[in-house]
Amino acid sequence: GFNLGYNFNDVGNATIGIDYRYCVTDAFRLTPSITHLVKNDGLSAWAIDMNAHYVFKLSEMFGFYPLAGLSLSFWNWDAGHGLSHNETRLGANIGLGGEVYATDNLSIGLEVKYNIIKDFDQAMLGVRVGYSF
Repeated sequence: GFNLGYNFNDVGNATIGIDYRYCVTDAFRLTPSITHLVKNDGLSAWAIDMNAHYVFKLSEMFGFYPLAGLSLSFWNWDAGHGLSHNETRLGANIGLGGEVYATDNLSIGLEVKYNIIKDFDQAMLGVRVGYSF
């Protein structure tokens, strides 16, 4: 899947990312992902997440899911003039998502999650398009 979104931290960063959804059962899946927080006001980051979803299918066309997981993020502040600072943080994710199954292979979704990270707590909103093989 491919996603675009927004990170509601102190600076506010646009996000772009990819994910893979592995269905363990019809309702339970694991979702590794990598997301880039696009540089804004000198702040950028990469986040590697491993989340679990429990999908509730409300119909053949729509499902929603709570999510929980872990996040490893790599933060960079570029203050200009050759001054920069890097931080690496381990955190946790909680959130909710919903998806429309447009075809047998194509899904479109919306996801809201909160990252619990020391000194970097933040909410994220993303729109996702996924293709099932």
